[in-house]
Amino acid sequence: MFKRALFLGVTAGILSGLASAIYAEVFYWANAYMVDFSSFVDTAMLFGACIFGCVLASLGFWLADKLMSKNGRIVFNFVFTIFSFVSILGAFSATLPLDIEFPEMFPSLVVPMHFFPALIWFTLQPLFIKS
Repeated sequence: MFKRALFLGVTAGILSGLASAIYAEVFYWANAYMVDFSSFVDTAMLFGACIFGCVLASLGFWLADKLMSKNGRIVFNFVFTIFSFVSILGAFSATLPLDIEFPEMFPSLVVPMHFFPALIWFTLQPLFIKS
């Protein structure tokens, strides 16, 4: 079970990193390159954060399933969802340099990315972990 959960975390992390990178490109294209946050949000950082978050989530899933065999998965899903919502607070409290144009656009770039790991993890979980 541990190996499958870890493989799920790595796979979900890579796919959510890819989704975040694609979203960033679409965001920049849709805004006609008026804003450029690439010095704060680069592709390597997106992939690293997504892989780290999903592997950490998989370890939490494994631990919750092991400690609370009956309700562990439900508790984990609730906690992962709460952490995803709480993590967006950093995007709203980020302090950007004064020379950045349209700093109010920064949350609209990064907030959706905070939900990609959970969405992809929840989508892939039934394929990797059988009930």
